[in-house]
Amino acid sequence: MRDDRKHIKKIIVRIGITFLGFLFSLLIAEVIVKYIKPQLTFVNAKTLTFDCFTKDPDLPFTLLKNHKCLMKYYLGDFNTYATLNSHGYRGREFSLEKEPKTKRILVLGDSFTFGHGVSDQNTYPFLLEQELRKKLQNIEVINAGYADGFSPDSYYVYLKKRGLMLKPDLIIMGFFVLNDIQDFSETVWEKMDSQGLPQKVISCCNMVDWKIWRNKNIAFKYRYPVLRDSHLFILLADFLQKKYNLIPDPDLQLPKSELKRHCVLDPDCLHYFYPEEQRAYKVLTAINKLVLDNQIPLVVVLLPGDLQLYTNVSGKYGFTYNPPEGNKDFLQKRLGEFFKSNNIAYLDLYPVFDKQKSRGYPYFVNDAHFNNLGNKITAETISDYLIDQKLIKD
Repeated sequence: MRDDRKHIKKIIVRIGITFLGFLFSLLIAEVIVKYIKPQLTFVNAKTLTFDCFTKDPDLPFTLLKNHKCLMKYYLGDFNTYATLNSHGYRGREFSLEKEPKTKRILVLGDSFTFGHGVSDQNTYPFLLEQELRKKLQNIEVINAGYADGFSPDSYYVYLKKRGLMLKPDLIIMGFFVLNDIQDFSETVWEKMDSQGLPQKVISCCNMVDWKIWRNKNIAFKYRYPVLRDSHLFILLADFLQKKYNLIPDPDLQLPKSELKRHCVLDPDCLHYFYPEEQRAYKVLTAINKLVLDNQIPLVVVLLPGDLQLYTNVSGKYGFTYNPPEGNKDFLQKRLGEFFKSNNIAYLDLYPVFDKQKSRGYPYFVNDAHFNNLGNKITAETISDYLIDQKLIKD
């Protein structure tokens, strides 16, 4: 009997030692993968977005109120916070009722205008206010980036329902050429007016989920707590799925903009986005009419992409991009023709960024957005333009 107990104890000890050895091996493997071949774990994937968002009855999303959200990129490009005020705009508090003699500028836009990755004091709308105040008094710049959604059709709905209530003296629209046309492949006009213009805009494929913006479907590798933050588990899950298709995922709901990324930059590929381009022109025309009817000047600022200026950065996107020789800014030229023919004031920043390369690299190394320098160049150029054109004055 005693021999049986001893035998059982030995078996238990062996199993325990084997189990601990197995756990230790997994731990060693996890450390090796983490430092040799790091994976996009769930906690890292969340840094591709951030916890700033809330649902909106008219837009795909808007910003939370009285909130500070962390912006931390898993490859180390940035680690900072965005402050959202009591009205749901980025930056300091302001009165909804404009102060007497104050010249108010409302800046529309997406993540570039919001200031993805930079501190509150380094967004280009904040810096624009600082630049203008060097020469003019009583200037106020409101950053509506992301408060107005993420695409020009949502800016239009935002302006009609909220933006114009702020009584701006000037409206600036940041138009990021790499995706502001493509984004029309994601947006759905759930409600339209008699002119066929949007009254409610939603996303076909993404949703707000507890303050973050994510795909409506979620991959197998991100479903299970603890495992979804293991580099080893993510590596094995990806391998088994790609090599043997053993872990089928529900298909991500991907708009054309994800399937044909940066196609708008190629003259031979832009035709894929012809319907989206026409919708963009329709909305831009409607925005221009809306502000003219309210006697508010509008300036569209064309923000260049890093791919247009630096051909060696395409690796960050996971593909090789060869821009048109001698015509890297063909899309800006194409948009410029539209703006000129419709008497819409616009400012093209491509030549400015091209000429000022000696100042340094104006984008994050791994992330595609403006860094502090990119935002500074943008603010300085817009300020000079507004003063030269006498679009803002005391």
